[in-house]
Amino acid sequence: MRLLVTVISTILCAAPLCAGPWAREKGQLFFASGGSFVLSEDPNAPVNFDPTFYGEYGLNGTVTLGIDYYATVLEGTQSAIAFASFPIGQPAGNNVFGAQLGLGGRMDAFGGIEYLTRGGVSWGRGLDRGWLTVDTSATYGTIDQAWLAKADLTWGHHFNDHWTVMAQLQTGQGGDDDTYAKINPAVVFHINDHTSISLGAVQTLTNDQDTAIRVDIWTTATIPRFRAEE
Repeated sequence: MRLLVTVISTILCAAPLCAGPWAREKGQLFFASGGSFVLSEDPNAPVNFDPTFYGEYGLNGTVTLGIDYYATVLEGTQSAIAFASFPIGQPAGNNVFGAQLGLGGRMDAFGGIEYLTRGGVSWGRGLDRGWLTVDTSATYGTIDQAWLAKADLTWGHHFNDHWTVMAQLQTGQGGDDDTYAKINPAVVFHINDHTSISLGAVQTLTNDQDTAIRVDIWTTATIPRFRAEE
């Protein structure tokens, strides 16, 4: 079960919005980066190169601190949010609930900065060698003065120590107040206990229905002094 929880907390970072209700272990670091490298002809938002970087640090086994960076090449914007996530209540059976609060900013192509506030709640359930999560969030920008909502549904299945498959449905409101929906199936290869690589496809279900191939690399590490204390 511990292996499955470790896999879940790592795999949930495959998508640009990394979330989930499971806390990272005390002293554990996690880094994820990736982007879309093979695109359909003349792609539009929300599918483009869109490089991402995501980091987490397990503060005490309950609170997780992190940074979420996202760039939209097509629109020329960059955003970064520092956040803290924590559980809500006690797990009821296999059901786990969590919340997240974050502050950050977005820079447009002309150098203008918009300050962001993000809040979210998530639900997760462990399955037989897998998991299911629903993540919701809303981000407020000081320029637009509006809340933009997102909701993601993720399913995953862990075959063995080296292979995992997952699929995610991502929905939300874009920066131009348009709504979007896209699916992201992926195959994950665990190179070792610390490094994994994900290869997946991204297909929009709205607007121009563009397609992309996405690659992500994830790395975990534990700060030695915490390991010594345990």
